[in-house]
Amino acid sequence: MADSAASGGGGGGTGSRVMVYFSIGLRALALVCAVIVIGISDDLLKGTIFGRDYCVLGAVVNDYDDYDTGDTNACNYGIGVGVLTSLCVIVFILLELLLVLRGVGGAAMIKIFCLADLVLSGLLALLWLVGFIYILDKWDDSGPKEKHIPFLGFKLDDKADAVGAAVAFSLFGAIIWVVLAVMAGIRLKQTM
Repeated sequence: MADSAASGGGGGGTGSRVMVYFSIGLRALALVCAVIVIGISDDLLKGTIFGRDYCVLGAVVNDYDDYDTGDTNACNYGIGVGVLTSLCVIVFILLELLLVLRGVGGAAMIKIFCLADLVLSGLLALLWLVGFIYILDKWDDSGPKEKHIPFLGFKLDDKADAVGAAVAFSLFGAIIWVVLAVMAGIRLKQTM
């Protein structure tokens, strides 16, 4: 029974152990994606202009030099999902190390962990997918990228690489969490 709990609760032996190590690696990769999106959203996309928050996403510069400060919610969404993901990843890696690999809890605790893992992974996959679509949509809604914003000292096109990285890592995050949700479903089925 202790070997079964240590290997993932399903008696799968080495295969379940490999799946646990693989899920820990994917969680670490998800943490890297989250930290990158937080950094990009906070440092590169967001700022303050004349006491108002500014976000490159959704910013429009029209012919009359009237500046729209963009959709700060898009930048804040990336920060919020990134922070939530970071906290969840740290907690779930620790729980996985304690419950599944060390066998601290019994088979019932491992089932609860696998169910919570499935729900959380599915929720985070949805949040990252929404973030990917939201950031991509707001970047598409941005005005002409060649317009110069004099009081900021850059063209909107100068931030295209940062936004592209935020979009890419949001997509990577969504894919990682979908894979983790599928793996959690498989592990839950093994524990039943």
